[in-house]
Amino acid sequence: MKWYDIVAPIYDHAIDKTYAPYRQSAVQALHLQPDLTVVDIGCGTGLNFELIINAIGPGGILIGVDSSTKMLDRARQRVKYHNWSNVHLLQSNVGELSQKELETLNGGSVTVDRIICTLGFSVFHDWQTVFQRSFHLLKSGGRYCVMDIFNDAVTLRTRIVSVLANSDNSRRVWEPLKNICLNYAEDRYPMAHGDIVVVASGAKL
Repeated sequence: MKWYDIVAPIYDHAIDKTYAPYRQSAVQALHLQPDLTVVDIGCGTGLNFELIINAIGPGGILIGVDSSTKMLDRARQRVKYHNWSNVHLLQSNVGELSQKELETLNGGSVTVDRIICTLGFSVFHDWQTVFQRSFHLLKSGGRYCVMDIFNDAVTLRTRIVSVLANSDNSRRVWEPLKNICLNYAEDRYPMAHGDIVVVASGAKL
């Protein structure tokens, strides 16, 4: 994730407006309620945070996890600006995230009610391991949501995007969720340049 240390200063400016509506759809797909505990996998600069906090309120807990130091620095600035006392940030290899790490960060036991990952699975090196590891942390009945870009065409534009974002947008990142969840739901939003934004969610058995 050293690449994201480099792009952290311009990340929000580069993508926030483009993907804000889909972030909102992803957070809505979590069916959030006050006082829940939410883990944001690959939270980056914290662009999901305000949407989540508005739904879970001051009694909820939001844990943002990312491996990039610079991205988390930006997230930390966001948390400080809003004075959110119930947001905890963890720098960790998301493919090795453990219950113990979450409980150490929170200072006590943690029951993970919801997990969200936006624009992460197209980037994570071993994305299927990240999904399996994080899904294991989710409580039974808890909801998981993935929002990401999909485009299996090989064009000059997709190659450039892959290099600039250090991503692989041909991954069908919703399929592991679809194969394992109850009440699976999926929305697709075609974009003008050929990409599709997929918002997929489901509940753990």
